[in-house]
Order: sequence, then C-alpha cells, then structure tokens
Amino acid sequence: MVIRNSNDIQRFLNEFSRFAAYDQENEKHYLVFHDKERGGQYTLMLKNNEWSLHGLGEDYCDSEELELSIEECQKFVWQHRKAINKSIKESLIPS
Repeated sequence: MVIRNSNDIQRFLNEFSRFAAYDQENEKHYLVFHDKERGGQYTLMLKNNEWSLHGLGEDYCDSEELELSIEECQKFVWQHRKAINKSIKESLIPS
C-alpha cells in the first residue's frame, strides 16, 4: 500500500491493524515513523476506534498522547505520508 490520495488515506485508516504493531498491555495498535519536523519519531495509535499521536526524539518528548478526530488524523496522515509510506513498506517485509 502507498498513500497517494484521500482514498488511500481512508484505506490505510480502515486497515491500520494490518500495518501496525499491537501493544497487548495497552490494547492498542500503533505505527512508528520518522518525525521530519523535529527529527525524532511519531507514534500513531488506535484504540477502540479512537486515534492518538505521540512524538519522541533525542531532544523532546511530548508530555502525553494527543487525541485526534478522524479529520485531524486524515490531515496528519496526508502531511506525513512519505514517512508513513516508508514505515508501511518496512512493516510488510518478512523478517
């Protein structure tokens, strides 16, 4: 899967668990990818149909997860599609 348009964003969000790892303890799916703005990484998470985001880097750590509406999540995915596409590609390569 490659995110190229709004249909791809919707498909990515609908199939998020296919590309994401699962945190058993917190019962959420998550995908980690490069934060091009701050040089660290973002973690996009899904739990009970609710989206959230967290950033972490060498010189920063978001104080808490930021809850996202579906519209905010779609916009975020579009803005960071290059890094997300790279992470998706890496997650689909068998170990």
